[in-house]
Amino acid sequence: MNNVSFRLVEYNSPEYTKAVELREEILREPLGLRFSPEQLKAEEKMIHIVGVFNHEIISTAILVPEDNTLKMRQVAVKSTLQRHGIGSQMVKFCESYALERGIKSIYCHARAVAVCFYERHGYVPEGDYFIEVNIRHLKMKKALST
Repeated sequence: MNNVSFRLVEYNSPEYTKAVELREEILREPLGLRFSPEQLKAEEKMIHIVGVFNHEIISTAILVPEDNTLKMRQVAVKSTLQRHGIGSQMVKFCESYALERGIKSIYCHARAVAVCFYERHGYVPEGDYFIEVNIRHLKMKKALST
């Protein structure tokens, strides 16, 4: 799908609310989890990105500035549109956003099932697997260059 547009959205905007709903559906509900008000409040200073197709939010990600790097988290694509390259486009958008701001590296805590996806995009594992939200994750990092 090449006609997905990616953009930043404001915290607590209607688009942000739709992105939270998508993240909850894809990432939380299968684990029996929901976002708490405190968890959502902590997102206030984070960078929120959505992918839009036909006026519908179909993907989302969050970027968290940390010194000279960005943490990419909560990457989600609508279940019926997964495996169509949208996640790859989202990751590339996040990387471009970082590069435009002089950020030299980006990392994520990849779910075990997504490690191969991130490896295909040049992310390198750091350390050992660990448990986060009750499932195995691996820290993966990528050095960014122009």
